[in-house]
Order: sequence, then C-alpha cells, then structure tokens
Amino acid sequence: MMPGPESERVESPLDIAVVGVGGYYPGSTDMAGLWETLRTGADRVVEIPEERWDWRTHHDERRGRDQKSYGKWGAFLDDVAGFDAAFFDVLPSDAEIMDPQERLFLEVVWSLLEETGYLGTATHERSTGVFVGLMYETYGRIAATGWNTGRLTSADSTAWRLANMVSYHCDFQGPSYAVGSACSSSLTAVHLACQSIRNGECRMAIAGGANLILHPAHLAGLASRSMLSPEGRCRAFDAGANGFVPGEGVGAVLLKSLADAEADNDEIWGVIKASFVNSAGRRSGFTVPNPTAQADLITEAIRRAGMAPQSIGYIEAHGTGTKLGDPLETAGLNAALTPRADGTANGTGNGTANGTDNGTAGRLRCAVGSVKANIGHLEGAAGIAGLTKLLLQLRHRQIAPCVHLDKVNPMIDTESGRFYFPTQLTEWISEPGTPRRGGVSSFGSGGAGAHVIVEEYPDERRRSGATADADGDGDGEEDVFLLSARTLPHLRVIAERTAELLARADAPGLRALTYMAALRRKEMPVRLAVLARSTEEVLAGLRSFVRGDDVPRVCHDTAVPHRADGGNAEPVVARTREYRELAHLARLWTQGSVVDWSPLWLGPRPFPVTLPRYPFEKKRYWLPFAQAPDPVPSPSVTVGSGAAPSGRAPTEEPAPSRLAIERELRGLATRFLRVPEREIDVDVDLVTLGFDSISLVQLVGDLLDTYEIDLDEAVDAVLSGHLSLAGLAGHVERATAAGHVPAPTPEPGER
Repeated sequence: MMPGPESERVESPLDIAVVGVGGYYPGSTDMAGLWETLRTGADRVVEIPEERWDWRTHHDERRGRDQKSYGKWGAFLDDVAGFDAAFFDVLPSDAEIMDPQERLFLEVVWSLLEETGYLGTATHERSTGVFVGLMYETYGRIAATGWNTGRLTSADSTAWRLANMVSYHCDFQGPSYAVGSACSSSLTAVHLACQSIRNGECRMAIAGGANLILHPAHLAGLASRSMLSPEGRCRAFDAGANGFVPGEGVGAVLLKSLADAEADNDEIWGVIKASFVNSAGRRSGFTVPNPTAQADLITEAIRRAGMAPQSIGYIEAHGTGTKLGDPLETAGLNAALTPRADGTANGTGNGTANGTDNGTAGRLRCAVGSVKANIGHLEGAAGIAGLTKLLLQLRHRQIAPCVHLDKVNPMIDTESGRFYFPTQLTEWISEPGTPRRGGVSSFGSGGAGAHVIVEEYPDERRRSGATADADGDGDGEEDVFLLSARTLPHLRVIAERTAELLARADAPGLRALTYMAALRRKEMPVRLAVLARSTEEVLAGLRSFVRGDDVPRVCHDTAVPHRADGGNAEPVVARTREYRELAHLARLWTQGSVVDWSPLWLGPRPFPVTLPRYPFEKKRYWLPFAQAPDPVPSPSVTVGSGAAPSGRAPTEEPAPSRLAIERELRGLATRFLRVPEREIDVDVDLVTLGFDSISLVQLVGDLLDTYEIDLDEAVDAVLSGHLSLAGLAGHVERATAAGHVPAPTPEPGER
C-alpha cells in the first residue's frame, strides 16, 4: 500500500542528488539569468535574427508551401558560431566542422564542473558518465550545401560526438552516449544517467541536451506539419493556443548518489526520487498523445518514489500550447495525481484536469506550468529545460507564473481537478514537515515519454552552522588564495570578476574561498597567489594585481613544470605537510611546482562556493565554404630556357634557402591548421603545433607534390610528429641542394 498524505520525507537508497545545474538559454548564460526570465514572466521569443538567415526569403503566411514557413519567430541563443577552440585544444580547422551543439555542450559542461569544483586534481572523478539528448544534426545539412561548390560536404554533426567529446576532453571513463527519442530525449538522458549511477556503472554523471536552429529547413519542416504558432506565442493551456515556437538551449545537470553527495559535502539543488520512461503504444495516430499512457508513466514514477501523489506541489508539464495536446496531457496528470481513498493514484487516463486559482481550495493543490511559454519549445532539450526550471523553483521556494495564459482552454476541466495555473510569482508552500516535491514530464512526438520526480533537500548541514569555522575566516592565520588561466589577460579578467564577487556583502569566507581555489579548480599555466588573513586582504591583493601594482604577498608567474625543483616535483609535495612558509610555497606554485595543498584542510572542509567562470575567448568558426579563407598560393617555380618538365633533372637555379622553405611550410601549416601565419612557431614539434595523424599524412603528400623530392629519411620523423617545421625545412633544403627539384624562386634579399 502506498503511504498516505501525511507521509514525510521518504529516505531511499536509490536517491540521486543534483549537485550542479548549468546551461545557456535564450536571454541568459547562467542560472541567475534564467531565473530572472522565469520569475518575471519574460518572453524571449523574437523574429529570426538576420545573422541566421533572411526569414523573408523563406516566409509564406499560406500553409503547405514547399521550403516555406508561416512562422518567423524563435527563441535564440547569441553567437552560436563562437567558440574558444584554443582553450579546448581544438584545431581551428576542426572547430569549423564541429557541430555548434557539440561546442556549446562542451562549454556548458566545463562551466558546470568548474562551478561545482570538479575540475581539481583532488576532485576529478574518472568514473563519470555522459548522457545527452538531442534531435537535430542540422550542421550536416548545411555542410551538404557545399556539394555544388566543390567544397567540403560533411561535418562532424553526429549525436554521439556530443557525449564522446566531453568524455574525451574531461577524461571520463564512464558510459558515454547520445539519446534520441524526439522531444523527450534530454529527460530520458537524465533517467538513464540515474539508472547508470544506481547500477554502479559510474559514480557521477552528466546529463543534458542541446538544440539549435541553424537552417530554414528546421522551421519549414515544423510548418509543414502545422506545429508552429502563426503569432509567435506559445500559449500553453490557454484557450487561444495555436502551436508552439521553437527555441534554442543547451543545458546539463551533474548527478551523484545522495549518499556520496552528502559525504563529499556537495551543494545539493534537489533529490531525484524516481524516474520512469515508456511509450504511448498504438493510438489513433502516430503523433497523437495517449493520456492513458501518460497517466501510467507518472503513476509508476510516483510508485517508485514511494510518496503520496497528493504531496506533489508542482508539475512542469510538456505543455506545447496546442488545443488538443494540452487538455490530453492535463487529463493524464489529473488521473495520475488525484488519489484514491487509499492514497494511491488512479492510474488511468479517463479523468479531466483542472483548477484555476492561485492557492488552496479545501486541500493542497498542485501548480502546473510550462517553460516553453518563456523560451520556446527546445525540442530535444525541452526536458532538461523543464528540469532546470523545477530545480530553480525549489531553490528559490517560489513558483514562476504561466506566460500568455489569459483564459484556460475550455477543454481543460476547471472545476473538478486539483490543479491550478499560477499567473503570478507565488511562494511555494508545502504541508508542514513535508518537503516540496515536483515532477517534470517530457513527451516525444512519436510517443516516447519520460517523467522525473524531484524533492527539495532541506540542507540542515548549512543551517546548523556545523561547518561555520571551516567556511569562515578561520583563526586569523595566513592563508593562500590561488587563481590561474591560460594567458595573462584572461587571468586579469578572472581576478577582476573575483574581486567584484568579494566586494559583495554576501562574499564567501576566507577558508571556503581558498579551499575552492586550491583544491577544486583546474590549474593552468599563468598563475596568481595572494597571501591573506581575511577576505578583505584577498580583495585588496586582487585589486592590486588588476591595477598592475607590484605589492608584497601577491605573486604571479607563468608555470614551467617543476622549474623551481630542478625537474623533481617530489620534494615540494613531500614537504607540504610540515611546510608552513606559505609565501615560499606560493612562489614555487606560480613557477610550476606541484604543491599538494590538501594538508591545509585536515579538519572539516568547507562547502564549495561558486567562483567566477573562466572567460572563454570566443572566435567565429563556421563551415569553410561559407567563409572561405584566401587560398594559400602554391610555391612558384622558375625554370630556365629549355628547362625539362617537372620531375626531370633540375635547372641550374640555386636551391631554395632555408628561409624560403620555412615560409612555404608556414603556408602549408596555415592551410591545415587554419591559424594566422604569425602564430606558426617553426621550432615547435608538429603535434604540439596542432597536427594530428590525418593532417600529418596530408602534409607529407603535399610536400611530395610541391617539391617532388625524396623525403624517405624524413617521412618517419614527420609522421611521428616529433619533427618541427624548422627541422623539416632542413630535410627539404638538403634534398633540393642534392638536385632533386627545381627550386622555388627566392624572394629578393634571401639569396
């Protein structure tokens, strides 16, 4: 028998904690921005931006027109072509053919791990799974348009790459795969991630989704099925509902078992009590919803959660804003959440849904909403957007208003059910002693459904002040605050943003601050260390560094691994436990020594605090044929009168100089790597420069075609990647001097 309505928080060994939430959504690049959109009831839908395409060319208000859409609206992200390829060690040439969904998902996951403190050497978890849901691989469609121009006809636009690239870049060795179930893809990914943790396949998991609108065919396809709103408004549950507006977004959550999250002192956004997936089966049409199957889905999720259905106070519905779909979904919700006499759900789809007030009416009522009215229908990423909204509401203990809801759809019963649709920001009130609970539904057009039930986590650890000493400014002893970045300009930006954080009234205490920076962040080459006894001293040190002042107790340098130890990192690591001269350790660290900072936190460790994100330096990367760079000129060859055709004995022209050969090789490298020639260092080995096995083979082929020389002695060295361009130029110089090739004409002054 299911527990009755008086049930309090149910403990379960299968509980999954959400320890981090991140994403890019229309109008926001962080959770604070998204919450502002939700709590104010903002609508982020706009006309299709001109940088995407000219919507007028593909617009026709008449329906059923080939390659046309009667909809001209969407909710878009800014700068989907931008990417910090250098930060992620991706060649510019590879970044161009990399699906923007993959790039943005990689960024979102990085920032999520950074904010939660899982990028540090001490906190990195190899047993991490990656699960991502998406629907479209549109970048490949764009690539195919290059066929008629003779340019690149394929792009790395495949679903599996989104998950696998994160696993590769972050060195995660847990399960890694993409999920495709139409609009329920990302919520199904969350379900599978939870199952993977419960099954012991991974200790931690990243689950999320991505959706971008990159081609007119995206809207034309939706318009051909009359799915779009002709007015550009998603009126979920409203009498005037007439379709949805597509939206863009990339989101992810970080998951662990609740027991592990508590043991690791993680911040917990909410607890996933249960999840379930099913299919609508046979019904009157392939894309027609089945309220019975939807009710059964939610009923089973509730059963697995071990809670009373009437204890659920909010449902984030699929709610796409269609006259038929919304009533069918609320009918299924009503059947699943209206209890029988024994406290269990009905579990049939024959009921009707309803309620219109903003409070309670004789019994606790359940609010229903849909984020699609704010940011559009994110299709494959709709589920992760809905889950994120629910988690934000639990965090703020408020329920966001429904947008564009003027009059409830008359097909939704507004009298007999226990639901209401909030039209203003309201406090989320639960029964005394019962935690707030909510559910998220996501349904694919083919019938695949997913439902996740989340419960708030009453964090008594923070409220009790049990770790106040660990979080605060400590006992006045000197501490060290560390920052690092790839370049000095990036380090200054991070220092400035951190100073802004510390200047706030709610700034974290010194111990929490230094703990997060030293043990839970990734170490990069350009480093800053501030010695301080209080947060105020850290703030002063950061401001001095940003101004360029040279002050005591603040040091910065570019790390050369183990330079300070004469090539041996062990002495510093071994001495850390008894070494109390932090100034010297800080200096060694900025110079590149490995320092084990963990002995400084042998007692209770602080809760993680959020520090400013790494400031990605984005550049535009798009398919080459769309913005083709100027071609690299082929080496010019001067032959004397009566010279033999190419491949025969060379003329008497002198062999090319080393400088001329290096210039030609720089040109080849620029073409392969797609970086400015000035950034090509001829003394760096080819792999470090950015060549991979494929481009090395292509380089050898181009050298043979260009110089027509015997490079047998150099081929192995080139393919190994250990040779530099300067070294390769030496091989070419010797071969041409031996008379194997007509020499490229030297520039004036090079003879």
